Amino acid sequence: MIELIVSLIAITLQTSTPLLLASIGECIVERGGILNLGIEGAMLIGAFTGFIGAYFTKNLLIGLLSSIIGGIIIVLIFGFLVIKMNLDQVISALAINLLSYGICIYFFRMIFSQGSFPYLSELFSPIPIPFLSEIPIIGAILFNQTIFVYIALIIIPILHYLMFKTRYGLSLRAIGENPSIAYRLGINVSEIRYIALIIEGALVGMAGGAICLSMFNVFDTRITAAKGFIAVSIVILGRWNPIGVLGGALLFGFAEALSLWVGTLIIGPISASISQLLSILPYLVTIIALLIGGRKAKGPASLGASFSRE
Repeated sequence: MIELIVSLIAITLQTSTPLLLASIGECIVERGGILNLGIEGAMLIGAFTGFIGAYFTKNLLIGLLSSIIGGIIIVLIFGFLVIKMNLDQVISALAINLLSYGICIYFFRMIFSQGSFPYLSELFSPIPIPFLSEIPIIGAILFNQTIFVYIALIIIPILHYLMFKTRYGLSLRAIGENPSIAYRLGINVSEIRYIALIIEGALVGMAGGAICLSMFNVFDTRITAAKGFIAVSIVILGRWNPIGVLGGALLFGFAEALSLWVGTLIIGPISASISQLLSILPYLVTIIALLIGGRKAKGPASLGASFSRE
């Protein structure tokens, strides 16, 4: 029984990692007053570029780097629209999602012949940390994971410190509350926001790469399964704090891991139907959590608002 529980918790960390990476990235840009609903498209681009990079080079690390670069590029396009062009953030994000979907379909069909199903010959495997992975229970949960889990867990305290203990973080939060006053105080609003978007792009692209390079060995435009929109919900549940975001991501990850775990235990003619029914459990849990915990959530005062120096 203990082994089953340990296995479930370990799987929870794996399934929550893409959401955690994307949510932390979204958290930092929302602190700066930018609402990026286009992270669904950025995750898809990260998955696509990561797959293409790993497939043609036969190197997973190059695939990981490709996913990061792809995420940064698509997020910076969004940044150009909302910062330089001062366009509406919601409309720009929807346009980015459509653009990302179109890019992936077009280039995937152009690179691979129609009807073919290319796949990766290997995926990122768990990397046991010497000595620590041998600790009973904790070792199997925390110290025998893939590189994506380790990066996600390390990045949380780093970004928490950046956001709340540095001058950059103070400037970012000031911009999120009132960019006009922050600008008058000498803060370079555009520069601070672009830096936040680059960080988000790297994390969101990596989130897409985590799905394609450590969970599945194929690419499909449905591979992100609306995780980008769920990441935005997790930021609300986490009260725009990286530590809180960790809790929200683990909640969704646990629901997803539980649905997969229970689905493998069901044997019989109705197993397929029950497994499909269980697949909606993570989304249902997210909706309930938002209804309960998100009603009194108060984000940055200028979140989603346009800003112009003039």
